[in-house]
Amino acid sequence: MTDAKPVSKQDAWNFIVARYRDLTPDESKHLHGLQDAHGLDIVLHLFQEYLALRLGRSLTPDEVASAESQIAGWRSEVILPLRRLRRGLEDPPSFASGQPESAQALRALIARAELEAEQAELYALCDWLSSQACPPARTSTIVVDELKRESRMQYASLSWPW
Repeated sequence: MTDAKPVSKQDAWNFIVARYRDLTPDESKHLHGLQDAHGLDIVLHLFQEYLALRLGRSLTPDEVASAESQIAGWRSEVILPLRRLRRGLEDPPSFASGQPESAQALRALIARAELEAEQAELYALCDWLSSQACPPARTSTIVVDELKRESRMQYASLSWPW
């Protein structure tokens, strides 16, 4: 990568976790609704915010497609099954109704595994980005304005409160 600001996996993860925690309940509900209804990948979505705000970089539509193809298998084979399992334990099946503590402990374990799988996805995105030729960094304000204006990032105006 030829950018003066290298991609730090830990910085990207810390940013995404903090940004996710800072979402209002309405923003969170909206993003999860888009995830469920339209397949929005929240990790990729927040990664694009990280790029804009920390690295002064936006992805072109072709780069977004390339990034999505890099993580598609992991997402479909690991993250989505874990998410289905975790959600299935929100209201445990009748055979587990006499064991609510066990079902909740299993749900917590799966939730941790899902989060670790999402972290692995983010790290794969960082590796992917590091392998790409990178234009010179710009200020985050310019990139955010560009993302909003050109709609390069999915649903930018819906989750960017600035």
